[in-house]
Amino acid sequence: MATARRTATNSIALWALLLLPATPAYAGGPLLVRGNGTPYVWSTNPISYRTDNGPLSAIVNEPAAQSRVRAMFDVWQNVGSSNISYGRAGFISGTTGFTDGDVSTGAEYNAVLGTCNSTSQSPIIYDADGTIFTDLGIDVTMVLGFAGPCALDASNYLSGQSVMNGLFQDGQAAPVQDITAAEFDAVFVHEFGHFSGLDHSQINVNCQFPCSNNDLAGLPTMFPLLVHVSQSVLSVDDIAWISRLYPETVGGGSFANTHGTIAGTVFFSDGESHAQLVNVIARQVDTGTGLNQDRTTAASVVSGYRFRIFHGNPINAAPDSFGSEAPALIGLYEIPVPPGNYTVEVESIDAGFTEGSSVGGPIRIAMPGTAPAPIGPINVTADATAAGNDIVLIGTDPRFDQFEGP
Repeated sequence: MATARRTATNSIALWALLLLPATPAYAGGPLLVRGNGTPYVWSTNPISYRTDNGPLSAIVNEPAAQSRVRAMFDVWQNVGSSNISYGRAGFISGTTGFTDGDVSTGAEYNAVLGTCNSTSQSPIIYDADGTIFTDLGIDVTMVLGFAGPCALDASNYLSGQSVMNGLFQDGQAAPVQDITAAEFDAVFVHEFGHFSGLDHSQINVNCQFPCSNNDLAGLPTMFPLLVHVSQSVLSVDDIAWISRLYPETVGGGSFANTHGTIAGTVFFSDGESHAQLVNVIARQVDTGTGLNQDRTTAASVVSGYRFRIFHGNPINAAPDSFGSEAPALIGLYEIPVPPGNYTVEVESIDAGFTEGSSVGGPIRIAMPGTAPAPIGPINVTADATAAGNDIVLIGTDPRFDQFEGP
């Protein structure tokens, strides 16, 4: 489950902490990948959710909260090259331990969570005064909320949830200072991306600090930090990945008509050993017209995103159930992009993006060696894959030491 937190620098960190029965394997594109190497997606379209029948905060009543939630989901639903959609099924259904319609305590939350875990409903919960977070032992001054899937089967997400901390929208400076409504909503547009099945993306990582408007334009909504309210508007990367997971198949704006794919494998410097968990970014070649397409038009994925990261050990750890064990997927990257000419570059996952804020895995592994110069230009056409764009890292340790033979 993704958890949005406040940081000391006043940006908003978005931690992904999936509470599912098995150890999660994040993918750096899709949130979770099946054993056959294909992403998990929702089994229903529209995706049904239910909202709390209480206020978001002391100054945001239920009708206003319901309208804002609908607008957040609409950001994703309005992507023309994707067919994802959402539908409100009504208020959160009652169950043993919850009967008054307004989820307002930790006990009521746990009762409703049970219905989410059993796939009965996907609740969007408002914690108007921080009681739910306090009852759950969560710091109400640091956590804005969380969202993500509750349950899945062998192929699909079956239910999901979100909880919003209304103390950040109550018009008071204590116990926490409000953020703007636009900032709050931008946070949950991101969280609803996780709810829909998207992982974090790392593009224009320099925007952790002040950066240009062009860099901000290319900064994904699914970047691990909310650094600017403009992230409520989806980037090229967000649009590409939600469309790849849920492709529109009809009309001129379909995914096939608006996107192609760049693919290749990242290798250690021997050119034979496949490198996992390297961030790979495709950037459109700048035309020199002052638009800086290389900063505004970019998409990414983590190498080996479809391969099973954690294999366990025979003593005390079962293998991860997510991702494929097919050797051909080790180090493989595939990036959906609009047609055009692109370069492809590699970089380490940022050192600060660990644990719940991870990109491509629950742990961070620094990219070995040195990144080569970007490769390209690579011409991408609609409904086609430009394959074989392999990248060989520079100066990595040898595959064999002096006492071993090849």
